[in-house]
Amino acid sequence: MRGRTVPFFYFYQVVFKSIGVRVPFSRFKRELLTEINAAPAQLYPNSWAFVKAFDILFGFLGCAPSVDIFLHFFEVKRQRNNLWVTISNVPGRVLLTPFQNSFTGWKGRFFKVCCYDLVPSALDGFPLYRVRGTRALKSKAFKKLNPNDQVVCRVLAEAGGFDSATLISLEFNAETLEKYICTSDCLSNFRSRSFLNLCMFCLVVSLPCLFPLVQVRR
Repeated sequence: MRGRTVPFFYFYQVVFKSIGVRVPFSRFKRELLTEINAAPAQLYPNSWAFVKAFDILFGFLGCAPSVDIFLHFFEVKRQRNNLWVTISNVPGRVLLTPFQNSFTGWKGRFFKVCCYDLVPSALDGFPLYRVRGTRALKSKAFKKLNPNDQVVCRVLAEAGGFDSATLISLEFNAETLEKYICTSDCLSNFRSRSFLNLCMFCLVVSLPCLFPLVQVRR
């Protein structure tokens, strides 16, 4: 590998160990980093916790996380000469609580994440290195969301806030995670509808295979 430039980015240890973010990033995480034009190391730990908890919540509900929905509940602010980005709840529209009040000593502990031939596209689709032109984004207005996203936002708003730390701690405990999230009937019903829609989609896709078209010759 000598003499070869390998793509890489820096990532803080606390985000891996305490918050449980893993690489390669999901499509949602890549699109969010691209939207705010920031490298992974430019987000504060609590901001990454919001992203992680949001991903877990949507994975449980059975629908793909959306950057537009995320930016309806959160706003993005630039910090310290635009080199840092913080994600925070929109006042009066709290979907997730912060992971913890503060982190200490985390900036001096980080990893260098490199991409080699085994997974050549692992670091594609988002900024790798610090960007000075990070974007400050206000929350996305409800009326600017597409109809499907509006339905999801209504359900989430009715369900109330969730604790980020609890969601993250229950990521691999499906039974307890279900009990925690489904204390809200609206989310339990929404998950059932999502599963039903997925089954219907799979059925429609598989029908041509089960019943191939027959050409009728005159």
